[in-house]
Amino acid sequence: MPAEPLLTVTDLSVEFESTDRRRGRQRFRAVDGVSLRLERGETLGLVGESGSGKSTIGNAVLGLVAAQPGSRIVFDGEDITHAPPKRRRALGSRIQVVFQDPYSSLNPSRTIGQTLGEPLRATGVDRRETQSRVAEVLTKVDMAPDVASRYPSQFSGGQRQRIAIARALIRNPQLVILDEPTSALDLSVQAQILNLLIALRRDSHLAYLFISHDIDVVRFFSSRMAVLRHGKIVEQGAVDAVIERPQESYTRELLAAVPVADPREQRRRRESRASLVTDSR
Repeated sequence: MPAEPLLTVTDLSVEFESTDRRRGRQRFRAVDGVSLRLERGETLGLVGESGSGKSTIGNAVLGLVAAQPGSRIVFDGEDITHAPPKRRRALGSRIQVVFQDPYSSLNPSRTIGQTLGEPLRATGVDRRETQSRVAEVLTKVDMAPDVASRYPSQFSGGQRQRIAIARALIRNPQLVILDEPTSALDLSVQAQILNLLIALRRDSHLAYLFISHDIDVVRFFSSRMAVLRHGKIVEQGAVDAVIERPQESYTRELLAAVPVADPREQRRRRESRASLVTDSR
């Protein structure tokens, strides 16, 4: 009998309230009827433009935003859609997140060791074991254990993101939500971080929900992908199938927008993009 998926999202909808001067308060649906699954040890990429709802899906899984009635989020066989705060805190050891901005995600007044060790100390782990675990996860992200005594301001953006990844790993999670983890970094550093994440997934059998606006990065990093537009999934499947045989015009638009160095390929994509605009009218 095949193992059940680690994460199953069914008919997920999320609404927010906005204020308009003329219309007053209104509710809008940021995520609309999204269903997806994530297998154990797999990477599922969520790709779409800003405002497509991809980060909101991640926040709903984390319990940071409320799902609408009728939505269902099941993690490792447990329905966590409306889990109470105490249960959500307990789930923190199994579901973690790495955010986009490595500069704002770390407390500047705390040493790296204090930041990484805090989740362990909060659950009663003693100082010696905490220090040992901090050294272990720093080594996993290719940083020396002695950086634990330093502060975030002493590190580059890429180093800070490695530290943020170490913080996500400190409690041995099963699922890590990666919300644009490389978009604030230089291209060369992006590649280093992506390769690190791939190695960590392989070595620790992690599952990733990888959120990005860059379909080229999703193609490199993920095994399956879902394309989002206006809060809905318009296409999903194995990465190779979606990239090589896209069924939706929006997916083709995202692919045509990927920058390339070859002038002939640039011209071909401009022509393709122009035809897509014509087709969508």
